[in-house]
Amino acid sequence: MLDIPQLLSRVKLFRKKAAVRCAMCSMGGVGSTALARHIGSISDKTIREHAYTPDVYDDEVDIRLGYMFGNPYDAVLSLFRRNYQDMHAKAMNVNSPTPARSLRGMTLEEYLERGVDEFNIERQFDNWVSNLSPKHPTILIKYESLGSTIDKVLEFFQCEEPFELKRRNSSWVDQPSRIIEGLQLIYGDVAAKIDAMPPLKILLPESAHTRTLNAVTS
Repeated sequence: MLDIPQLLSRVKLFRKKAAVRCAMCSMGGVGSTALARHIGSISDKTIREHAYTPDVYDDEVDIRLGYMFGNPYDAVLSLFRRNYQDMHAKAMNVNSPTPARSLRGMTLEEYLERGVDEFNIERQFDNWVSNLSPKHPTILIKYESLGSTIDKVLEFFQCEEPFELKRRNSSWVDQPSRIIEGLQLIYGDVAAKIDAMPPLKILLPESAHTRTLNAVTS
């Protein structure tokens, strides 16, 4: 039998779920896991958590998608700091035309020396943000601007429970020059694309443009 604290915890978890079916995806290293669990994302801890394209959700019905992106330098540093690089390379390439290269035991310095984006971050980013006529309503979320957009994000997913934001404790600008140069060499182009993105953008299926969902963007 559950005690009172356990019951309250379960009630709180239930209240956090969004009123609609949803899936949150990301490029990794951008703090998306907490928000995904907050809204009850069906992709949490599945092979579609870091889907390389929204097309992998084409078999779903009545679902809303979220894609969170952010500074790729900080994202890659976060992955290596937590020793997630090998696992994440697999996750970012699953179901894609490219097999994942093993990054097991590889250091950040070794990775940067190779000069290749083994996570295919730019490909994933392009696939999600250029999908202007999506099958499902899709919200594009810039991590660095989440503090000013979180209310609209929750509204999109019809989640009434407030979400507590957590900030990064580190920044790529504090890294040694050789690390910064290596990151910029591999991820400079996609970093510029991400910087140019608005804090929040909602993409709707053509049949949904007249629905009240438009109000979220106003």
